[in-house]
Amino acid sequence: MKEEEMTDLPNIVVGLDIGTTKIATIIGYQGDDKIDIIGHGKGDSTGVQHGLIYNINKTVDGINVSKEQAEKRTDCYKVNKVFVGVAGRHIKSIEYKHVLTRINGKNFVIKQEEIDRMLKDLYNISVPSGERIITVIPQHYVVDKEIDTTEPVGMLGELIEGYFQLITGNESEIKKILLCVESAGLKAEDIILEPIASGLSCLSEEEKNQGVALVDIGGGTTDLAIYYEGSPVFTKVIPIGGTIITRDIATVCKITEELAEKLKITCGTCIVEKSNSNHYITLPQFHAAQPPQQINETYLAKIINMRVQNDILDQVKREIENSGYADKLRAGVVLTGGGATLRHIKELCQYTLQKPVRIGIPEYGFMRNIPNDLKHPMYATALGLLKYGIMKTEQAEEEESGSDTTPEAEEPVVKVKKPEKKPEAEKKPKKKKNEDDEFNSGITNFIMRKIQEFFDGLLDKTS
Repeated sequence: MKEEEMTDLPNIVVGLDIGTTKIATIIGYQGDDKIDIIGHGKGDSTGVQHGLIYNINKTVDGINVSKEQAEKRTDCYKVNKVFVGVAGRHIKSIEYKHVLTRINGKNFVIKQEEIDRMLKDLYNISVPSGERIITVIPQHYVVDKEIDTTEPVGMLGELIEGYFQLITGNESEIKKILLCVESAGLKAEDIILEPIASGLSCLSEEEKNQGVALVDIGGGTTDLAIYYEGSPVFTKVIPIGGTIITRDIATVCKITEELAEKLKITCGTCIVEKSNSNHYITLPQFHAAQPPQQINETYLAKIINMRVQNDILDQVKREIENSGYADKLRAGVVLTGGGATLRHIKELCQYTLQKPVRIGIPEYGFMRNIPNDLKHPMYATALGLLKYGIMKTEQAEEEESGSDTTPEAEEPVVKVKKPEKKPEAEKKPKKKKNEDDEFNSGITNFIMRKIQEFFDGLLDKTS
């Protein structure tokens, strides 16, 4: 791309996916109606296990390789800011209730600014030591204790009770991500939960409205995100992914992990009954003196099936059932991530979860001329991070331009019941503290008034 052409483009955004098996950098911008990709690169991820960074230098090397490849494809653009994903076994979720009181709320409709304010408040609450809030996911709202909705904007009401899911991560693990990004000469604009990013690129709006479970099987983790009525309502990170299957094959068959990965992709299947017991595979040994061994396809399928069934899909099933949304997934399940390309995993998932299943390719919101090598489930997160970054950038621009206009007069007076700054760890906030305080204050005022009336009566009699 020519330099003069580059200057005519809108804001360019970069998504950075630091995965267990690869590190991907995607560069793009918002076109007239779709996102256009102008550069992408991939580096090996040798410093990450189960979604956690254990070697800073190796991870920085992988970031630099992917960044330089992506920059080269753009001809002249230099990456300096990125939207980066986070996952791993340290991710936790907490349910939280937040209340907003609107004086005169019966006369004025609820505005989006009020709902946004509730969300922003939650980023400032105290969490257990060593943890940090990554994102806040609205689940539903109750207006005046009567109407349960996911879209309170436009309604009349004096009391809004918001129910949210707070996603937290280990502070030290997040600092490692930021350190790697900074060491590669980059700045992290925002950190996003990876399953939410994957959902942006792989799910249609209709699926999100109908109810769908996104299952992203990566190298080190399997990420679950459930959407209902258009929004994410439940997330979970399972600390097992496709890499452990590769290691099982390497250990049992006494071969290198590189060969085991090729074997898994070319000859493996998730369903034992679908394998060919008459097909034998010759495996070279570590030592040339040892004769090569042979295994049949069924033996390989048993190794793969054990991990996929017991440690991935059965856990996904339990988490979906625990979420409370198992009966609301009318759009079924979407499988994505590198693990979604395992042979017959779609059929096994459909059998295990008893729901319709499709393989999710990152395609929603992107130009049709997206590079062919990116039309793969393994790039769902990276492309989702890019899409999130573009949405976030446009939102910031709208807010900035809106701040230059004359603000409208405050309509209802709003009182926000903010969460306590330092709640005790592992305890949920008291939900009726303000109501109890008002009640006790009313009783006290009533008693004091009666005492005053009694003494006033005595004074009148003595006079």
